[in-house]
Amino acid sequence: MAKRCDIIIPVLDQLEMTRNCLESIRANTRSPYNVIVIDNNSSQGTKSFLKNFATNNKNFTVVTNDENLGWVRAVNQGIRLSRAPYVCVMNNDTLVVTKDWLRKMIVIAEAEGEIGLVNPTFDVKNKTAAVSAYVEIDFCRGYCVLIKRAVTERIGGLDEAYGLGYYDDDDFSVRAIRAGFKCVRANGVTVKHLGDSTFSSLYTDSKRGALHEANKKLFYSKWGRRLNIFFASSHPDDKRLSEILISLARRQHIVYLRPLSPASLGKAHINIREWPLPGPFPGLFLTGGLAVNNFKSPRKRYDVVFFDDARLGPPILKARPDARFVDISKDRSTIDEIADAASRA
Repeated sequence: MAKRCDIIIPVLDQLEMTRNCLESIRANTRSPYNVIVIDNNSSQGTKSFLKNFATNNKNFTVVTNDENLGWVRAVNQGIRLSRAPYVCVMNNDTLVVTKDWLRKMIVIAEAEGEIGLVNPTFDVKNKTAAVSAYVEIDFCRGYCVLIKRAVTERIGGLDEAYGLGYYDDDDFSVRAIRAGFKCVRANGVTVKHLGDSTFSSLYTDSKRGALHEANKKLFYSKWGRRLNIFFASSHPDDKRLSEILISLARRQHIVYLRPLSPASLGKAHINIREWPLPGPFPGLFLTGGLAVNNFKSPRKRYDVVFFDDARLGPPILKARPDARFVDISKDRSTIDEIADAASRA
């Protein structure tokens, strides 16, 4: 039997969405659970609905705040109240689609001791990753995330410096990863997210944009910015290369792997984008591809270029004189240090 989970849902009005969310949980959840709604001072109509729902559902608790504490503080309030082995933090603008969704996510969380956070499925560019029950990801998106009790015991709750929200889920995930946990996506579980509904009703686009930018700046000041890293390799099957690339991906970076022969590292983490070098003249492709990339917008440009075979040096250095040769048998920590320095530059 799946372990018990407390589902924490901050609410500020959005009555119809809240009702649909709670009904979808009740209809699709078979494993033991409790719902803890943190009501951030909703209007009377929402308060009355939540009170009635609690009366008719024994595994449902409402905590009513006298003011809007914001998303982050409300989630932490719920985490402090929880006593279950798992908590699942959810937005009220979500709909559970998959039957027995919670048990399936808990089964995945139990599959490896290092797994600490589990997301439902979500769209990503790296489609090849969705070939197994789960795949490691850079961070868990906060609209619906299952969290082991061991994670909050080790790192605490969300960082309340992020205020009303944005980047709090990124930060929590990074802290968990740095503490030795994995973030994964459950490929067979769907929870729809309607997106920013409460924020949109409360704040103007300019207010939300300013909050987003302020919290992005805070996140980058703590962890550095995310990089686009190009890595040309003639050792795609070497376990040491896999460890290097996953380490970079766990630092939130997107790694564009260009192996001389087909590999399968792209299935290990959604931030590893694998594209084998084509044809008998990989040098021409490397020179041309890097040269074209130099003219792209800063957001799409490669921030760091690595190669692990000296024979690849001439064509790569022709287009990117700042490229670095690395020996994957010796330079693992050096590679992380180079990326960390670039992310804070």
